[in-house]
Amino acid sequence: MPPTFTHGYALLIGVTESQVAGWALPDVTKDISALFAVLAHPDSCGYPAANIKTIAGPAATRQGILDGLGWLAARLPADTSGNATAVIYYSGHGWRAEPSQPQQAPVYYLLPYDVRESAVRSRSLRAEDFAAEIAALAPRRLLVLLDCCHAGGMGVKALAAAPGFAGAAIPPALLMAGEKAITPAAKGLAALALSAGRAVLSSSQGYQPSYMRRDGAMSIFTYHLIEALTGHARPAAGATEVLVSDVMSHVWRRVPASARQDWGEDQQPDYQISGNFPVALLVGGQGLGKGIAPPNPVQPLASASPAVSQIMYGAGVQVASDQTVHGDLIVGGDKIGVRDL
Repeated sequence: MPPTFTHGYALLIGVTESQVAGWALPDVTKDISALFAVLAHPDSCGYPAANIKTIAGPAATRQGILDGLGWLAARLPADTSGNATAVIYYSGHGWRAEPSQPQQAPVYYLLPYDVRESAVRSRSLRAEDFAAEIAALAPRRLLVLLDCCHAGGMGVKALAAAPGFAGAAIPPALLMAGEKAITPAAKGLAALALSAGRAVLSSSQGYQPSYMRRDGAMSIFTYHLIEALTGHARPAAGATEVLVSDVMSHVWRRVPASARQDWGEDQQPDYQISGNFPVALLVGGQGLGKGIAPPNPVQPLASASPAVSQIMYGAGVQVASDQTVHGDLIVGGDKIGVRDL
């Protein structure tokens, strides 16, 4: 039996639908499904499926997102290893409320399923509140991934922001809980203290949109994130785990080139990091031996193990007797799929 990343926990949040007409992001389902498959695959990241929670569709309400963080808050203290790793991934709309006075700081919001056009401030989740809930988790290792500012017309429905708001990336500094951190301007991420820390990676900066791949398979950010998790970051020879420095440096380098190639547009990720630590197994803990090529993120993961070998997208997916539902994902047998909502 392949090894597992036993003490890894992941919360995957995708605001794929909205009660406001035109604000839905159905393609985010592809990001959530693809990332779940890679994390849970025994020959990839090796997270136990029971340690991954997905929140999507109508479940991605403001309270649903907070409840998901509550799930992590309950699971992490129960892990007595002192070696827990938590990954939190959010894909959906991020907005910035424009300050009415020049000296005022902007306020950032995550838009849940139950947001209302006439009550964005009261029905959204403030990024500061989201950050406070995350700070209270206090795992030994924490990686927060934000894919927030989705682009209209690029395989995602257009979204005109409510008056006084603008689509914006969430600044990583908001989620660093005051920890001393370095930014992309620093050199030598691998030289950071190993084994513990906090890292926050945002898919874009400022008002830059976050684009889908031209083939519509998933977002550019998630594609390169999965590349990093599956060995495309080319970790040191003999490595059996993926380090957070691998993820940060690879995504930061590759996303801008893909956005320019696919759309002729700018998309530059941003990050802050306070320590270097493992976030997943590399190829099921086997590493990339001689002649082993990293898998293509848009292709189903092949495996001799019966856990996850196919990703199914779209409507019409039914839950069989040997399958279980994780949020809006169906897992069981040799398949992983997105449940009909």
